[in-house]
This record gives sequence, C-alpha cells and structure tokens, in this order.
Amino acid sequence: MSVIEQVVPEGYKQTDVGIIPIDWKVSKLGNIGKFKNGINKDADSFGHGLPFINLMDVFGKPHISGNENLGLINSTEIERKEYNVKKSDVLFIRSSVKPTGVGLTSVALQDLRDSVYSGFLIRYRSNDDLTTDFKRHCFYDSGFRNRLIAASTVSANTNINQDALKELQVAYPSNTEEQTAIANALSDVDALLTELEKLIAKKQAIKTATMQQLLTGKTRLPQFAFYSKESAEVATYTEGAVEGKSQGQPKGTKPSELGEIPEDWDVILLNDISVISRLAGAEYTSFWKEEPTGEIIALRGFNIGQNKIINRELTRISNSLSMKLKRSRLTKGDVIYPCVGSIGNAAVIHDDKKYHIQQNIARITPSKSKLNSEFLCFYLMSELATKEVERFTATTSQPSVLVSSLRQYRLPIPKCIEEQTAIATILSDMDNEIQTLEQRLTKTRQIKQGMMQQLLTGRTRLPFNKE
Repeated sequence: MSVIEQVVPEGYKQTDVGIIPIDWKVSKLGNIGKFKNGINKDADSFGHGLPFINLMDVFGKPHISGNENLGLINSTEIERKEYNVKKSDVLFIRSSVKPTGVGLTSVALQDLRDSVYSGFLIRYRSNDDLTTDFKRHCFYDSGFRNRLIAASTVSANTNINQDALKELQVAYPSNTEEQTAIANALSDVDALLTELEKLIAKKQAIKTATMQQLLTGKTRLPQFAFYSKESAEVATYTEGAVEGKSQGQPKGTKPSELGEIPEDWDVILLNDISVISRLAGAEYTSFWKEEPTGEIIALRGFNIGQNKIINRELTRISNSLSMKLKRSRLTKGDVIYPCVGSIGNAAVIHDDKKYHIQQNIARITPSKSKLNSEFLCFYLMSELATKEVERFTATTSQPSVLVSSLRQYRLPIPKCIEEQTAIATILSDMDNEIQTLEQRLTKTRQIKQGMMQQLLTGRTRLPFNKE
C-alpha cells in the first residue's frame, strides 16, 4: 500500500484531482459537455442590432441574469441559433493580460433570448451532471483554477482553448441535491458579500457628500454656526474683531473667489499656510540608493491611498540617506500627495523617522497654528482639490501636478483651528467606520475561500436530501 493510499480517510478515494468522497465523480469537461467559440464580426456590426455578450460582461461576474444591459451587434438569425446562450450555459474567458484572468467564468441563469457571445469567449454546455447553481462556484475552486492556468499558453496574453478545456477534470457530487446544498451555502455568503459591498458604497457616498458640505462651509457644525461671547473676537491670520454680532446670532456668508463661504472663513493659498517640498530629480540621480534592510520605508505614489498608507511593494532606504535628503524626509503631521498618477489620494503621516518619499510625491508640512493636517488631507481628496488640479493641468491620460502649482491651490478654511479639527474628526470617524466594514468584507471573502476549499472538494459534507 502506497503512502498516498495510507492517508486516504475512510469514505474517500484518491483521484487525479486529489482526495474526494467515494460517492463523488471526477469527469473531464469534454466528457460531460460541449464547447463552442464565440462569434467574430467586423467593426461596423457593433453598436446596433441585438444583445451581444462581450468579455467585460463576464469578467468578474460569476453569473448573467439578463440581457438588458448588454451591448448590441448586428447578428443574423443563423448566427443567433449557432451562438445562442441558454440557461445553465457557462462562458469561459479565452484570453487575459494576466494569468489570473484567463478562464474566468459566468453562468447564464436564464435563456438570453436573441443574444450572441463574443469570440473572446468559449461557451460550455454541459449535460445534467452539473446543476446550474453548482456551476456558479465549481469553476472558481482553487484546484480547478490552478489546473486551468497550468493548461493555458502564454504569448502576449495568457490563453486557453477548447482542446485544453476539454481535458480539464472537475470533481462533483454525483447527487445533485448535494450540489444544490453546496451551492446554496456558498450563495448565502455571496449574498452577504454583496450586501457589505452595497453598504460600503453607501457609506462612501455619504462621506463624499458630507465632505462637500463641511469643507465648503455649506453645512456648519452646531458649535460653530452661531456667535457667542467667546466669538466676539475671532482669531484670524490678521487678528480682528467682529463688530455688530450678538450672542446666538447665526453666522452668515460672504462672497469669495470660490463662491459663497462662511463669513468667518477665508480663502488661503496653500503656500501661505504650509511648506511644500519634494525629492528633487538631481537628489534622486546623485544619491538615491535602495537598501532591502534599510530602516526607512520609501513611499511611492501607489502606496498612498485615501488617507492611508498602502503597504504594497514597499522599498527601503538607509536612515543615513534619509537624514541627508531632508526635504523629502517625513515627520509626524506631514501630508503626502501624489503629483502623478494617483492624484486625488492623500495621507497624513503619524510616525516620525519611519517614512521617506520618492519622486513625484509632494511633502506638505502645515503651519500647526493655522492648518490642521487631517483637514488638509480631506481637502486634497475632495472635489475642491480636483477643481484646482483642473485649473493647472491640461487634459492628458496621465494628469500631473507641479509643486509650483500645488503651492497656488486655494483652500476655503475656517479661521478657527478648532473648527478645522472638528470637521476632520467627523470625517475621520466616517473613514474608520468604512475601514471597519472593509475589514469585515475582507474577512468574509477569506471565509468564503475556506468554505470553497472544504465544500468543493468534499472535505466537509453538508446534509442533503438523499431520496
């Protein structure tokens, strides 16, 4: 008896795709169904006619439930019969720039009347061995995906063809009731993921609207919306008394170059209330040297997210080099802003002696008495900053901002630093709530992956009607 046979649990069997329950089947896809490549048409045929399923209608979408939102193509009656899509058909993606995209699938949950599918797709029409709902999940099993990618070919893109797909093996319960039980369990988790994604999108939309209201002063926080004894004099960059204002009187507005703003706000150039610098090209050319074991993390543009540092593909430099390049060394309270590519993102630095910026990132050090770092960060992520980018940048596929232009950004800001802090606190709380939901979403996705590995291999069995 071999070592492999010795470790096979009772009630299971060894197969080409691994250990599975003894009452499950393993079949080549070509033995339980047929494949057909999609239709190819000239450019003039697109944009009018009847529904057409393209690659992007399948990519990242495990099922297709209707043809209302599909593109159009001028197809003939013969083509619609030959390239039709019926309930339970599976569409495989033939080609992808990245290996992880090749062979992704989408299952038709109903007959897609009068629709045809693209030549970038391969239709799989199986017999009754596999249920429709089970097919929504079994082709995303990590073992099946690994076998598919291994069977693909690589040129400019990663490709899979009918011949390779026909030879791929899939494991599945012989009893369709068990397939249904597995599909239902995984679909329940999918429903939870969908609800979390919708909730996150809703919270993000609320945050965006709140930013627009609070950062322009259109909505005032109650504690700053009325005059009080303490506001008989309002601190400004040029101290001055507010005359003729009685306690409890609502604060009004005044015209500015950015439109109406609260009368106790000002429009200030960013350069007047902060110091802005970056890593100069000459410094990078002459001194820059990455050190895998360096003490300082060297941030690039894609490491800057929405008020957070993204710890992906981090590079490092030595502390001595960071000390030498002082203009781009980051300290607590600095705000970093990508000047190329990821414009619209920004982050506050919360640690000393930990980070440095590489090229094409601005380091902004606010004047502590005049500008709250978190307030500035939210401003740089808002529509207000986007309009300033457009003011200085010609339309290109890769927008960029010069530091000299960044210094001329106009900020509508409260003269009272406490109001800036209060606004930033509310927006930060909303960020934290969204981040908590995103962490829950990530955890739920991980749980689903674990469930798929257990359920789609039969390691964990679910109760089902065996009659």
